[in-house]
Amino acid sequence: MKRRTLKRAFKVTALVLALLMVAMIGMTGCGAKGGDENVKHKIGVILYGKDDAFGAAEYAYINSAAEALDVEIQWALNDYDAESQLASAENLVAAGCEGLLFLPLSDNTVSLISDYCLQNEIWFQMMNRDISDPDIKAACQANPFYVGTSFEANEDACQAMTEMMAAEGRLNYGLGKIAPGSSLAVRNTAYEEAVASVGGKVLADYTSPSDGSTQAYVTYMENFTTSYPEMDGLLMSSATGGGGETVINTLKGLTEPGKIKICTFDTFEGMEQGFADGWITAIAGGIEIQSLFDFVLLFNAVDGTPLSDTFTVLQQKFIYITNTEDCANYAKYISNPEHMIYDAETIRSMAKRYNKDASLQTIYDLMDEYTLESVVSAAQ
Repeated sequence: MKRRTLKRAFKVTALVLALLMVAMIGMTGCGAKGGDENVKHKIGVILYGKDDAFGAAEYAYINSAAEALDVEIQWALNDYDAESQLASAENLVAAGCEGLLFLPLSDNTVSLISDYCLQNEIWFQMMNRDISDPDIKAACQANPFYVGTSFEANEDACQAMTEMMAAEGRLNYGLGKIAPGSSLAVRNTAYEEAVASVGGKVLADYTSPSDGSTQAYVTYMENFTTSYPEMDGLLMSSATGGGGETVINTLKGLTEPGKIKICTFDTFEGMEQGFADGWITAIAGGIEIQSLFDFVLLFNAVDGTPLSDTFTVLQQKFIYITNTEDCANYAKYISNPEHMIYDAETIRSMAKRYNKDASLQTIYDLMDEYTLESVVSAAQ
């Protein structure tokens, strides 16, 4: 009983301190320059890498936003654990970064960087992640320097892709899970519930490696094809970091084309050929663009003109790729680092420095209009 009372008292104290900090920020502006166009800000970005399709696209979108907003950007790449991401945050701030944008690979990363930014009065924004631990989420949301985050409708996507697989008569699945501690782990349970809803069966599962290694996927596929010859579908919670490419290339050497078909989150190199050869049923993608909106939100805060009085949560809808035509259009117009969906004028329309009428609604409207069809149409 004492422990619960102390915990509650701690939370109340933390909240009071956070509210006091908010008041202080309101009086001081947190050192921001109130949208002064003569000020060039420096923002640090922490990303797991840019060598796969998803990372390369995010890298390009964030760079395009930085260029449009005249921001100096500094990157920290290839960190795969909480301690490394925290070290990168510390290095970026030491290098003069006024705000941090990061893709956390675990809730522990969120906790460490949130605490660091509070102690050092640094604005921070997450991308492509929710926070699964309720205590960490509460502490982060009480942090007055937390601008917000973005994540996707994961449960809906798991259900939709499982139904696509079932429509092909595939009901015996392998399941690729996300390690606990990441908000993306909601996909694990969502897939299991979706499988039950279509009358399917999960024969075996694996946990995606979080250290950037791809060799584990080879072992997983070897075990699946050897131990479960009836397996005809693979539901993957993630294909980033070379996972998608490795799984398909490994299956090609283990079983006949299309014997096991894949539904997965995240696009990857070689997916068009994967559709053509009959290895893929569907891919849920299109979320790379979130990083651009996240960067703009962070810029507004750093610039002294935040678009909200509290933290903001953006939810991005998925684009489903189901055939080679979709795949070709997606690769050409969405995940192509040489083709940006939004030009500099559109990006600046979301920033109060360049558009005094900019608001969260400006961003919401752009997100609502975002479909594969609209992107292709605008490019032609």
